[in-house]
Amino acid sequence: MLDLHTLAIVVHALSATGAFIIGIILLFQRNTLRQLQLGVAFLVLLLLLEIFLVIAILSHVTSLPGIMQIIFGGLAILGLYMIWRAVQALSVLREPHPNQEAVIDHVGFNLIALFDGFAIISAIDLGAPGWLVAVIAVGAVALGIYAISVRKKKLTIQSM
Repeated sequence: MLDLHTLAIVVHALSATGAFIIGIILLFQRNTLRQLQLGVAFLVLLLLLEIFLVIAILSHVTSLPGIMQIIFGGLAILGLYMIWRAVQALSVLREPHPNQEAVIDHVGFNLIALFDGFAIISAIDLGAPGWLVAVIAVGAVALGIYAISVRKKKLTIQSM
């Protein structure tokens, strides 16, 4: 039987995966109404991600070393910022003529953060040394920034 911590981690990971997939679909959607619907789903998944991250942290916070408590606290703050960026994307999408580059910026930030999280967790789970985890984290951010810039360039070309 699953304990609360494990259940929270599973729901957190599923929410993150769902948000990542929905975010990518949102960036390639041309219909604004559909983008708005996907944006709402994206926000809901990020809210679930954050709620279950906090539950996972609180379910065993007393057994964590001080540095891990600080790291997890930082991740919870990052989650709140990601939610704020998703709300900003929805705000832009509700405008009469949404600025698609702004939407890409807001959603793209979240996709990069999610991708970086996936890369870091995978490296840690595979037993990578700390220096390699750091290199992977920086590489994942660089790859994410590149992918978002390519999408923005393609959007610019499509709108000409």
